[in-house]
Amino acid sequence: MDEMTRVRDFRAHAPTPDPARLAPGRQRLLEAAGRGARTRRMRSDWRLVVAGAAVAVTVAAFAGGHLVGGGAGTTAPPASSSIRPHVELTDAATVLRHAADTVELIPDPAPRAGQWVYVRTRQGATENGGHQKADTQEAWYRYADPESENWKEGDDHSPRERFRFLASLPDDPEKVLEKIRWFYPSDAGGEPSGDAPEEPRNAHNYRAASVLVESYPMAHEGLARLYRALATVEGVKVVDHLVEDAAGRDAIALYFDGGGQGSAGFPETRDELLLDPTTYTYLGTRSTVIEDHVEEFPDGSRYELRKGQVLWDTAVLRTALVDAEGRRP
Repeated sequence: MDEMTRVRDFRAHAPTPDPARLAPGRQRLLEAAGRGARTRRMRSDWRLVVAGAAVAVTVAAFAGGHLVGGGAGTTAPPASSSIRPHVELTDAATVLRHAADTVELIPDPAPRAGQWVYVRTRQGATENGGHQKADTQEAWYRYADPESENWKEGDDHSPRERFRFLASLPDDPEKVLEKIRWFYPSDAGGEPSGDAPEEPRNAHNYRAASVLVESYPMAHEGLARLYRALATVEGVKVVDHLVEDAAGRDAIALYFDGGGQGSAGFPETRDELLLDPTTYTYLGTRSTVIEDHVEEFPDGSRYELRKGQVLWDTAVLRTALVDAEGRRP
């Protein structure tokens, strides 16, 4: 299924918006995209965030991610635990150190060059004032993809490259952060421009680490070293209670508090990295509104978002290594 078909299917049930009503929001979205395109380049693999484009379309409608992994082998991410995690959710560094001690005990898969990575996700977005029913999607990606191993794009790495990179991380947190900034350069090796200033070091550390946390297959000792390094990054915070992912599972929500402002006319939001509260492996992502927002349109109508509302979310239901494209675990 091609990208545009996925986008159309994602919103097939939604009513067609009035073009005049969407025009101001669409223009702001385009302007914001132009300003932020360089910063948003850093992803585990752009082909794995096609569904993220569908979410962006949905968000744009009201206003006018990838490769990810759960546990080891071919197991699905654990179901909602419905219990408190083993540590109090008051300090992100403490949570991350405990997460490191937990994940380093998980055995690694044994991927082979001819295999494919299978990913099943569930995604939802705010639509017409409420959170629409989540959409489930499947995708297959080459484990060893030559087109993603040539470094021409700077931040475009195959699952094999990420797996090997994670396995090679050193014990020293400072050296880990240095290596991940090199592996995922802030602007894919380019120079910052006037409309996209140089990214602060701590923000770069957090984004690069977040991309790697989403990897599958996962080298878990490397993930442990990554968590310990992330625990030293100033600005990394944790939500003080369990949240719910797009699949209805309990999750720990980490985020980077950089003090940045949102684009004019759009709500202030916070992107959260979701971890399972028992295994501390990746569950998904979500974006939440951090302050009340009211959008007024020329026809007098209004669109309101409230603090704490989920703007979009993605949950990983299953990751696995399979022997052929199209094959399910």
